[in-house]
Amino acid sequence: MVLRRSILFLVTGVIAMLMSVSTASGHSQLVSADPVDGSVLSTPPTQVVLTFNEALIEEAVNVAIANGAGDVVSGDVATVVGAIATIPWPADLPPDNYSVSYRVVSGDGHPITGSIGFAYTSASDSPSVATSESTSTSEPATGFPIGLVGLILALAATITVIILARRTRR
Repeated sequence: MVLRRSILFLVTGVIAMLMSVSTASGHSQLVSADPVDGSVLSTPPTQVVLTFNEALIEEAVNVAIANGAGDVVSGDVATVVGAIATIPWPADLPPDNYSVSYRVVSGDGHPITGSIGFAYTSASDSPSVATSESTSTSEPATGFPIGLVGLILALAATITVIILARRTRR
């Protein structure tokens, strides 16, 4: 009877844990950028649009634009509407490789930092490969499934209970 009950608890626990297994990606992250990270444009953009998966705190959005040499050429303030930050592009920047670094704070209070990179060339230049910096966030988009740890612990506890119950019956 104890064994059947233990097996029932084990199966129920495993099903419950499998239903709740998810990655540790509960924090905001950049989901898209316009221009796209790594793109090569024939004309300069009028703006850079960063879209996140959660609303941002408008007062906590900082951006900086750096040229191919790494010199910061602009630190414009972004306009924020919900989860979208729009950065006006300075019209006087010459063709070059650029990176737009950002530090934003999501509505849940977690900071997100990263950058996107793209290039634009003059009409007479042939497109070259842009040096792009990959988008990075303070929390990885994917992580070790937290639910899996709970599942392993629950499974170990259940097996221990079954073994101890068998020993006490003997």
